[in-house]
Amino acid sequence: MYFNRIFDSEGNGWEGFPRRSYARLDQVEPAVLKQADEAVFAFDAIDAAWAEFGHGNAFDLTAPGKIASDISDLWKRLFGPPSRRPSNIPFDHMPVYRIEITSRRGDLFWDELVSSNEREWYEIELNEVGSVEVDVYGAILADPVPTYLSSVRLLSGPTAQSLSATFDVDSWSNASDQDLSDALDKIASVNTLVVYDVGQGGAVGLLDSSDTVRAFFDLGAGSYGNKHTRPKPLRFCWAANPPVILSHWDTDHWAGEQSDPAAVARTWIAPRQTNLPPTHHLFASRILKAGGALLIWNAKAGSTLQTSLSSTQTLMIGRCRGSTRNGSGIACAVDNSNDQCAWLLTGDAGYLELGVSSSYDPVSIVVPHHGSDMTHLGSPPLKPSASYGRLLYSFGKGNKHGRTRVTHPTSNAVNDHQSQHWDHGAWLSKGIGTCVAGSDILATAENPAAVGAAGRHLDSAAAGWVGAPIVPLTGLPHGKGQAFGCTTDIQQS
Repeated sequence: MYFNRIFDSEGNGWEGFPRRSYARLDQVEPAVLKQADEAVFAFDAIDAAWAEFGHGNAFDLTAPGKIASDISDLWKRLFGPPSRRPSNIPFDHMPVYRIEITSRRGDLFWDELVSSNEREWYEIELNEVGSVEVDVYGAILADPVPTYLSSVRLLSGPTAQSLSATFDVDSWSNASDQDLSDALDKIASVNTLVVYDVGQGGAVGLLDSSDTVRAFFDLGAGSYGNKHTRPKPLRFCWAANPPVILSHWDTDHWAGEQSDPAAVARTWIAPRQTNLPPTHHLFASRILKAGGALLIWNAKAGSTLQTSLSSTQTLMIGRCRGSTRNGSGIACAVDNSNDQCAWLLTGDAGYLELGVSSSYDPVSIVVPHHGSDMTHLGSPPLKPSASYGRLLYSFGKGNKHGRTRVTHPTSNAVNDHQSQHWDHGAWLSKGIGTCVAGSDILATAENPAAVGAAGRHLDSAAAGWVGAPIVPLTGLPHGKGQAFGCTTDIQQS
């Protein structure tokens, strides 16, 4: 089955760079630009020279009405019975790139970039020469192609309307409450929360007493400029056919699928989020083409769904309350009435944005957004008075964001959690993220402590309900030496 080259597992994607492209903003780092002196603006871009954009072709950009009708029909077929889903679709041949533009306050394009948003479409022109160097990726796992930015301007009229019609999530089918409940009801009682070492991304597993994953919350991994942070090989545990609950449509929260051929044709529960750029539409079609189930949860902010995992455990998912993609997805909490405690899984949403609330104090929290500065979005819960508690940071060694100096975790995030009595141990004296913290902290990596140092993987980390699990796990096969199954060593607790 043919898929778009953006998903090539060896990084052999679209070649070179598009001289002129139609682009939509996918990500900005840091998320808050008011005080920032530098930022990376990452755009999903389609080569404007693609033949299918020509008059009378599949994506005739002068005919937004026809495109809207054709795209609606395509998604109806993709969301239909697996046996009737098309195996060859126009999205597969669309030349999609990622353009990362690092800009600093006062630079030539700073004002235009700061005013860009996820809703609009832009025309970007690149050239071999210039003063503003950018990085272009032809695949999620490709090496960057350096080139130069000539111009970026807002698109309007039929071209922008046609592109919006092409990438319109209103054409995606909503999952019924029954379909969502059926998927969640298959999750059994869980004993261990695992944050996987996937590099600069997020992937969480909820494991039962046999070390079998019963549900994933995100299935991400290092991508684009952070592909070097991704461990090799990278595969996950599918013994119980667990669903994947996707916190939001950011590549580093679903691109672990790129390394694991068994992942795509699973049940994915995902939030309906608007203004998604091309790559996420391509990924949605990839799931459906492969025979997977994509359950789109179209609930209002603050809505919740829950399922009983046992007589004493309840899993709840909730639609977050924020306005950005990071803050409007899905959060998850698992309550344990027997031990009167909870786990809290945040994705990239800030604490004020979370659409779930626990009946008990959380003893384990997956820190939002890889330890990004989220202080403007609320403070974390206080560490419970009980002696056991874990904060889990998921980031990749030596992670980078474009050509900025921004890296995760940040001092603001650490200080915010420390103020709520989560003890960050050695990070406070030896450098944030540069060593094994100890105390209440588990992290998937060490960032380099000095220029020229490499940093290192720390492997996956496990948390329990009232005490640290015994590691390495000894139930199902886990670890780098396994021919099949999960390849991540779960060495920390």
